[in-house]
Amino acid sequence: MNNENKTIHDFDFHLICEYFSKLERQGPGSIEVTVKALSFIDHLTSESRIADIGCGTGKQTLVLAKHAPGMITGIDLFSGFIEILNKNAALQNLHERVTGQVGSMENLPFRKEELDVIWSEGAIYNIGFERGLREWRGFLKRGGFIAVSEACWLTDE
Repeated sequence: MNNENKTIHDFDFHLICEYFSKLERQGPGSIEVTVKALSFIDHLTSESRIADIGCGTGKQTLVLAKHAPGMITGIDLFSGFIEILNKNAALQNLHERVTGQVGSMENLPFRKEELDVIWSEGAIYNIGFERGLREWRGFLKRGGFIAVSEACWLTDE
C-alpha cells in the first residue's frame, strides 16, 4: 500500500500514542478557547449528556467537566489516550461525571437523540467536516449543540 492511500488505521497506534500522549493537547486550542466556546451554551443541567469525540488525552474534556454540569463521555480511537483521560479524571475527582471510552467517531456508541452537546476540538477532520456534522447530528436532542474546531489555512487567494 502506498502512503497516499493510508488511513489512520494503517499506522502504528503505539507510536502515535507514545508521541502525542506527551503533549498537553493533541490538537489546536486552549483552556480559554474551550471555556469561551462553552459559554455560548447555557441550558445545560446535571442531567445533560455531553460527548467529546476525538478527545485525545482529554485536556478539553476535563475543562468541560469543570465548567459545565452533566455527564461527559470522551471517545478516542487510542486506548492509551483513554487511559490517561480516565486516570486524570480520577485524580481530579471528576470520575463520576467523566468517562473515557475507546471507540471510533465513525461508529459512535450513542443512541439517536441522546446527547445535549457534541464537542470535538480539532478532530472532526478524521472523517471530514461535512460527514461528521451530517452523521453526528442524529445523536443530538432537539435544541442540542455541536461544537467543533477545525484547523484552517487562509490565504489571499
